[in-house]
Amino acid sequence: MSDADTAPPLLDVVIDDELAEKLRLFPLPANVSDADMNQSEVAQAFGTTVNTVGKWIKDGMPVARDGGNGTAYVLRLSHCWAWRKARDADAASRNKHNENQISLLRAEFLGVELDSQAAKLSAKERRELAEADMRWSEAQRRRRQLVQIGDVLDLLESLGKIVRDGIEAMPDRLERELDLNPVQVASVARIGSDILTAIADRIHESELQDAEIGEADFGGSLLI
Repeated sequence: MSDADTAPPLLDVVIDDELAEKLRLFPLPANVSDADMNQSEVAQAFGTTVNTVGKWIKDGMPVARDGGNGTAYVLRLSHCWAWRKARDADAASRNKHNENQISLLRAEFLGVELDSQAAKLSAKERRELAEADMRWSEAQRRRRQLVQIGDVLDLLESLGKIVRDGIEAMPDRLERELDLNPVQVASVARIGSDILTAIADRIHESELQDAEIGEADFGGSLLI
């Protein structure tokens, strides 16, 4: 004899359209038969406590028959299952929506694309990464593998000044030391001017002339 043949009859219960939709979306598993239960039995079925089931009833979980004055609540298993699954699905949808909005705001604050890993990090995770980066940078600096960008720029500027002054002074120096004639001096001056112009053009092509140092992404270029 099958379970269906021995199952007790169910109470006649009127269901509204909302519950009917939940039952359609979240039916009982195929191997589970429907049943009318008390709060303790529903608590066992869902692996929770009677107090929690009581809270669910207050939150709107459907009942087949109200309890009170010594009469126990009667709860239809399929109704409780559908209500619980629907509530879980709503919570998951709400959490996903909120997480998406949080990611959008993080991306906006950080000035990064939404699919960037930085947009998915929490404030705590970003702080921990920043602290780890600072410790790594300090260790590299102590090993002389990392140099302050300001020091590098000062060095490059001083080297550029030496090159410029040397090239500009070269015609007069060659005239004195090698006794060049005016035509030869003019040729040296022209060659020097061409060299300085080529250097200036290369700097301009690299778009460094108006670059903001604080906004530049130097990456590995700081490693010396």
